[in-house]
Amino acid sequence: MFGKDIYWYGVQAVSLLESGKLHSPDHSPVFHIVALLFRIFGVSDETLVVFQILTAAWLTISIFLSRFLMMEAQKGFGIFSLGIPSILVFVLGFLYPKQSWALGFLILSVGFSFPIPTITSLFSRTTPPPTSSSSSYFLFTSLHRFQLRRITSVFFFIFAFWFHPMVALLGFGVLVLYQIPEKFYPVILFVTFLLPFLFPEDPNGRFYSDNYIFPITAAFALAGIGILWDWAFLVFGKSEPKFYRMRRALAFFGFLLLFPIFHFADIQYRILLSLILLTQIFSHWNVFQIMVWTVSTGLWIFTMFTNPYSFRYSYEQMWIPGESMASVPNNGLLIAHHGFCEYYHFQFRKDCLSFEPDTKAISELPQGTEIYRAVYGIRFDNLLASRDENKIPFFSSIQPLGEYQLVLEKDWKLYRSWLEKRNSKLLQVAKSWKNPYKERPDFIKRKHKNGL
Repeated sequence: MFGKDIYWYGVQAVSLLESGKLHSPDHSPVFHIVALLFRIFGVSDETLVVFQILTAAWLTISIFLSRFLMMEAQKGFGIFSLGIPSILVFVLGFLYPKQSWALGFLILSVGFSFPIPTITSLFSRTTPPPTSSSSSYFLFTSLHRFQLRRITSVFFFIFAFWFHPMVALLGFGVLVLYQIPEKFYPVILFVTFLLPFLFPEDPNGRFYSDNYIFPITAAFALAGIGILWDWAFLVFGKSEPKFYRMRRALAFFGFLLLFPIFHFADIQYRILLSLILLTQIFSHWNVFQIMVWTVSTGLWIFTMFTNPYSFRYSYEQMWIPGESMASVPNNGLLIAHHGFCEYYHFQFRKDCLSFEPDTKAISELPQGTEIYRAVYGIRFDNLLASRDENKIPFFSSIQPLGEYQLVLEKDWKLYRSWLEKRNSKLLQVAKSWKNPYKERPDFIKRKHKNGL
């Protein structure tokens, strides 16, 4: 299985089928699509792959249709002008399906609305009024081009917002930059540079000051050199004159992502992927574009083969430890890293949390059960040999399960405090994504409470 979130879609869809509601509140209908596929093909890993393929196909169709809408009046237009889909339709479709469905609707919204009028053009008097002989043609054109296409564009934009608000806000941001003359870009650049320093230092918020990661470096760490190649052509690439203004807006937006606007490194990475894919519908397909596409595809495939865990977790190594953990009678809640949690929850229908257990999690714990921790990245021997100042072992029980060790959460907290006091090298592993140590941020708690 490719995708670091794919099993979460399975968890949500199974919850819909079994209880009629989502496991975690979410207004996006994408989980209903997965639930429908489960009804047709059954609940399995293979059905999740079908969903990923369907998502990639949806992105491909939306790009082709959007390019067709914008090029239908072009002289010499042929099917070759639609080009070849970027490999990013598979990257996005397999890694971020929810975002991809929304992005497909946004791409169609752009296709139906283009050419997008600028604010200044609405007040321009350079267009002569229609003559009496051409008035009926003018009215028909207005109805076709403005009323039907613009209404359709708004319709698709609403769907993009419904599937994933972040994607709709991205589209709105591009539209705003499209309307702003380029002479104001330096001012926007300066404000964007200052923005991260103005965020409060509150990790519980959706935005906070966390500017120690350079976003383009983080993107390279997540996806390899292919993302740098695509980013370079996003920012410095060219297009046909009729697409120039929109193309410059997309390029400038991509350049702004150099700054740590969001503290989640992968949020800017996802936005960057979306911008690159949006650019595809404005690319003039020719020999040079074929060269760009070939190099991009080769670089992404190279990263997938040399560093596959950038795109997936080692799911093959999770079945045996997951099955053993699920069979522990008093295991009421498991704390584990994000990928293992989703896999474990989907395969064994047992509760798992990829955050430090908070008041809500503890209150929902079934009576007579305990909270366990799936320790990842620390050897069994290290845990077994650890003792406090009185030579008393920290762990009342340790179950070795390959790369994972199953311990009680209360024992793990004592052990982690001991590592902090000693400033041990193992603390870097004990307090990392491998072993969650932070509580759910406030905005996630609000989502569980209010569904937003």
